[in-house]
Amino acid sequence: MLEGLFPEDIQTAYASPAAPPGELAAEDLALVATAVPKRQREFATGRACARQVLAHFGIVGFVLRSAPTREPIWPEGIVGSLTHTDGLCAVAAGPAARYAGIGIDAEPALPLPADLVGHIAHDEEIRAAGPLAGLEESVVHRLRFSAKEAVYKCQFALTRRFLEFHEVVVALDPRGQLTTRVLPAVPELAGGTRILGRWARRGGFLLVAAWILR
Repeated sequence: MLEGLFPEDIQTAYASPAAPPGELAAEDLALVATAVPKRQREFATGRACARQVLAHFGIVGFVLRSAPTREPIWPEGIVGSLTHTDGLCAVAAGPAARYAGIGIDAEPALPLPADLVGHIAHDEEIRAAGPLAGLEESVVHRLRFSAKEAVYKCQFALTRRFLEFHEVVVALDPRGQLTTRVLPAVPELAGGTRILGRWARRGGFLLVAAWILR
């Protein structure tokens, strides 16, 4: 499902929230004790995937807590990202010595409602809109939404800045590459910082990966 989306030194894992994820640690369980069952399943599956990924780096028994701004707090030396949508949870993480940020996002490969397009797409993107690599235009808009989510997660680890959809312009390549431009002047992204990325349509999902090299 996630093969080839990220560089080889970034570890990934995925699972369906419908599959038994295993028991949550007491610290994890406390974070979603009052949540609805669907959210609890997604949370548990995401944490199970995170444990699988962290084990590749020799990190076992780490409780992946959430910051007040809702992003996961990774162990020292690791940068990563989680995503969940109906039917899929996925995690990606890599060494912080090499990556300043990592972002992953997944969406169902379905059309984005027309009334949302103007909220997520920059005028430049709307003018360039059209079918892409077998995706109809309305699905490409959802792919662009997913790409901006991945880019947002990726840059937040570095900038701690909340970006609006219209502040990021995403160009999608039919070969599965993506390039981005952050429109506001963000000091942490100055000096030639590049947000790299890839996308794919697999198993009924749109998948987007983004990363920033140090």
